[in-house]
Amino acid sequence: MSTVKSITCLVLLLVALVLGVSCATPTAAPVPTAAPTQPLQPTAVPATAKPPEPTKAPVSSSASSVSSASAPAPTTAPAPTAVPVAKYSQSPTLDADVKSGKLPPVEQRLPDNPLVVKGDTIGKYGGTWRMGMMAGTDDPSFYKIFAYEPLVRWDPAMSNILPNLAEKWDVSADASTYTFYLRKGVKWSDGTPFTADDIMFWWEDVELNKDLAPSPPAFMLIGGKPGTVTKIDNLTVKFTFPSPNGIFLQNVASSNGRSMLNFPKKYGMQFHAKYTDQAKLDDLVKTGGFKSWKELFIAKVGQPDGGGYGQYSAQGRPVLYAWVTDQPMSGNATQVSFIRNPYYWKVDANGQQYPYIDRLTYTVYQDAAAMLLKATNGEIDLQMRHFNTLTNKAVLADNQKKGDYSFIDLTPMTSNTVVVHLNLTDKDPVMRQIFQNKDFRIGLSHAINRQEIIDTVYVGQGTPAQPGPLEGTPFYNKQLTTQYTQYDIKRANDALDKVLPKKDANGTRLRSDGKPLSFVIETSNSLQAQVDAGNMIAKYWQAVGVNVQSKSEDRTLLYQRAYANDLDSMIWNGEGGLGPMFDPRNFFPYGTESVYAEAWQYWYNGVRDATAEEPPADVKKIMDAFNKAVTQSTFDGQVKAMNEMLQLSADYFFCIGVSTPPHTYGIVKNNVANVNLKMVDGFTFPSPAPFNTFTYYFK
Repeated sequence: MSTVKSITCLVLLLVALVLGVSCATPTAAPVPTAAPTQPLQPTAVPATAKPPEPTKAPVSSSASSVSSASAPAPTTAPAPTAVPVAKYSQSPTLDADVKSGKLPPVEQRLPDNPLVVKGDTIGKYGGTWRMGMMAGTDDPSFYKIFAYEPLVRWDPAMSNILPNLAEKWDVSADASTYTFYLRKGVKWSDGTPFTADDIMFWWEDVELNKDLAPSPPAFMLIGGKPGTVTKIDNLTVKFTFPSPNGIFLQNVASSNGRSMLNFPKKYGMQFHAKYTDQAKLDDLVKTGGFKSWKELFIAKVGQPDGGGYGQYSAQGRPVLYAWVTDQPMSGNATQVSFIRNPYYWKVDANGQQYPYIDRLTYTVYQDAAAMLLKATNGEIDLQMRHFNTLTNKAVLADNQKKGDYSFIDLTPMTSNTVVVHLNLTDKDPVMRQIFQNKDFRIGLSHAINRQEIIDTVYVGQGTPAQPGPLEGTPFYNKQLTTQYTQYDIKRANDALDKVLPKKDANGTRLRSDGKPLSFVIETSNSLQAQVDAGNMIAKYWQAVGVNVQSKSEDRTLLYQRAYANDLDSMIWNGEGGLGPMFDPRNFFPYGTESVYAEAWQYWYNGVRDATAEEPPADVKKIMDAFNKAVTQSTFDGQVKAMNEMLQLSADYFFCIGVSTPPHTYGIVKNNVANVNLKMVDGFTFPSPAPFNTFTYYFK
């Protein structure tokens, strides 16, 4: 079995084993059909089937289906099905612009071969989708709703890779070369053609520009060495790696690859030092109140990792999404809105151009309580973020009839609810020495009353755990997940006494330089459950002589400090519960989200400046083990190599977790159609976007 086939099979196996995921919809579910013997086309009739055996490769699914077959998955994508009608149609809201000549006819706006996507039902145009977002850095609220448009994408069951902006692709036998053939005639939302030049701009002028990016993204590196990107022609791009990159295609389909199609060259050039006259660029920097052209570029175009507000901060900024910015995001915005993209390149089975819904409107809230009130009043149409805490579910259930909404069941891909990152590369050498001592981390872990946090913050759902792949997956490691999770004050003090035996008159442990040990756990104020857990953890650690304070702050500030290696400790959720090869952040210093060792991850990703630090030999051994895992060409080889890495990670014990993630939920108004009521939810699989939100409509 090839690398590409086997890792896709692996993901389906994980979902099937752990989640039992289905794609239920508010309308009647389609009648199950027999599994086909050949891969389904992207427009195949929705079907459901039992998940395949571990050694069977999955096949393509349509917009609302889960299908499988024993036939192996192809390394070249299936050809898209032709549109079953001779003429395309558009939203009536665009008719006047076409009649006046402001817009070309729909046939000229669509690509030569639009991507046909089938929802459960054919929809109708119109309406405004109302949502809420938190002030500060909340760009995932946009990405997870509509900005998931990679070259290739996951199907809703996360069981196969489907064509998207790439109409087809080839993979070399050793998985070191990937060639993508772009969909001909796709246009950015301003009518500019989308070509290979846009991808080359991303690679050559953003990721390889040292002013913008310290190093290329991790998915473009193999063993610390970057791949190369070559333009074959206007519609063909080739990615070549120095050795096999076994999960590259899956990374492209996940959030890891979101930056790749985020930089329209024609638009981005005007803010880039390579293409713009220096005097003009200096004027743009000065007028905009920026400190450098880098800040200007990030604010107007986007961050190298695809995050931030660049693509949402300017009205009409060219995008490839179903909706384009109308009311931009800004520091003082109270509402952000998006309107239909007249050049969107997907159609339904009747040739109607997507999206169905006219406008998305986000109200910006300072706290989740106000958002909860809007939800209970029926003023939020579909949302899965912020107000949907476990403690709020009873309130939402009590108001379900009044608000006229249903619940969406969300099965998380995460590995842990709360992960404490102690900065092993702290700029304070004394703190660094303390944090790097494994006994110190063991002592703090035993001092946490996890069951009390579970009962208080997560209403009794979950079990004590460290971050690790979930039980039931081929990657589960009992030691990694369960070690040091017992609440035992004696064990905690015994371990801490090995590191810091001396205390002052207040009972606070003294550092090696004689100063009282004190540091801050920083949390995001947009994640109330983690704020609450952080406050409880600080209390537990104070009880064993560690003077810790928990501080919540704006997410933007939190991440600025984290990426600059300026904090002592931070809390975030644990990733890698499913598909740990796609996001191993908690298992070794893999990327910027490995906040416990930013300096080491910079080194791993090829940075050789003051921000990077060569890690010790035992950490480099873990990095080498992961590099080995991603180059394996068989299912068994990938599992074996990854488990060897996870065992090394368990022995090192990088960060401290609290509990396994419980199922969560979202809500959807009952008049919204084509919505799946059961979803897998994560960031690498950014639900609900993979469930084709552009097919949603109001009944």
